[in-house]
Amino acid sequence: MELYLGIDIGTTHIKVCAVDKDGRVAGTALRDQENRTVPGWGNCFTADALWEKTTACLTEVLSGTEPGAVKGIGITSMAEAGVPVDRDGIPLMPVVPWNAWEAMEQTQEEFPESLRGWELYRKTGLIWHPKYTINQFLFLQKNKPSLFAQMDCFLSVSDYLLFCLTGERMTEESLACRTMLYHIHEQKWDEELTAFAGVSGKLPRVADGEKDWPVINKEMAGRFGLREDVRVCIGGHDHLCAARAENLEEGEILHSMGTSEVYIGFLERIPSPLLLYEKGIQLGRFQGMYYWICNMPSSGASIEWLRSFLSRDGRPVPYGKLMQEERPVPSRVMYLPFVNGAGTHRLVPAGDGTRRTGKIPGGFLDISMSTTPMDMAQGIYEGIGCETRVILELLEEAGIGTGRIICAGGGTRNRLLMQAKADVTGHTFLISRRTQATALGAAAIAGGIRFKRAMEAGRVYPEEKYRKVYDTKYATYQRLLL
Repeated sequence: MELYLGIDIGTTHIKVCAVDKDGRVAGTALRDQENRTVPGWGNCFTADALWEKTTACLTEVLSGTEPGAVKGIGITSMAEAGVPVDRDGIPLMPVVPWNAWEAMEQTQEEFPESLRGWELYRKTGLIWHPKYTINQFLFLQKNKPSLFAQMDCFLSVSDYLLFCLTGERMTEESLACRTMLYHIHEQKWDEELTAFAGVSGKLPRVADGEKDWPVINKEMAGRFGLREDVRVCIGGHDHLCAARAENLEEGEILHSMGTSEVYIGFLERIPSPLLLYEKGIQLGRFQGMYYWICNMPSSGASIEWLRSFLSRDGRPVPYGKLMQEERPVPSRVMYLPFVNGAGTHRLVPAGDGTRRTGKIPGGFLDISMSTTPMDMAQGIYEGIGCETRVILELLEEAGIGTGRIICAGGGTRNRLLMQAKADVTGHTFLISRRTQATALGAAAIAGGIRFKRAMEAGRVYPEEKYRKVYDTKYATYQRLLL
């Protein structure tokens, strides 16, 4: 039996899965992420802790399988997050995750005219946002010049794990895309952007195809009992690896639901780059194709916020309490789902042709003395549904379309959230049966294999009886955000 390992470094968890060539999971291990507050950066991880938890997961999975059967290892992770290392590969600072942006919001105005708005999008496929790695470099130059001078290379989270396992400094194209330093059409680091950010020669080489990846080094092979010819690769951005596990085809949408929600799909060619820019739809490259992506960073975060808000004795309310069937439909509460920020489609066009972050506050409206926790929970589900409808309508307007929508991730287990999405949007949502899609996708890439499509776990259909009331609520939602 051949096995492939998928390592998934997420915002909340670190996970390792052992998978056979047919996509059957032979073993799984999981560890919670641990972050700490670093002044000026927010909640961060340490590279040492990431590595320690990853090795613990690897050891646990391999103890229950046959290490000699492992033929390859694939790594996937959240994007944008990474760590500067010195010449010896020693991390110089904490890993700043994608949602710790506060200290970097000042840097947009530092961009020259030639690297703003459409000109920036034309190169990178991205609309400026403080989470992109380029902003971290600008911040370090200005505020931590001695640390920046020590930086020999910047490694994404996936790159760092590859370095730990192989000793090689390399990256993968979809993760390179999320730095805002990569030219997606020329398929290389952009010279103008890297010079502006002060990182020319300080970025890892982008791998050129699946045969370009290194094998595990002898020390790590011995530590885990693996063969010395096991190839280690970076699968890519976590949402894209999930799409690979689902065998997503052009015209289909993967709706990845976690702390942040992402809508993603593949394109053989880009229909109208300027129109996509105007709609706030971002682009990148993965596995020889273009992809488009829209995001809603406050979806799962909104539910976590409510659990904490309603907590007792410091313990968040159990998920089951927020999924009670006895609830008002539609909710009497209007919720704006922006507690963790807004997606790129909400970035406001500026008069100079650039775009600026729209400061949209999250919050509840129409609360009264009779408002109950389930009013608030249902209001959150419907607010997320309204923002989902905004994104799906933008995709239609951009000529991408909204065909088959496949949902994966922890959020799919919340049946009330899924029903609210269907009712508010009028779309049917297909629930993936794959519970470890991201890690499976990384493992599939490591093996150069494609899994057969899994049977759906279910479908969520819109209930026609709610159509008119939700159309009315959506119209109100839109007016509030004009």
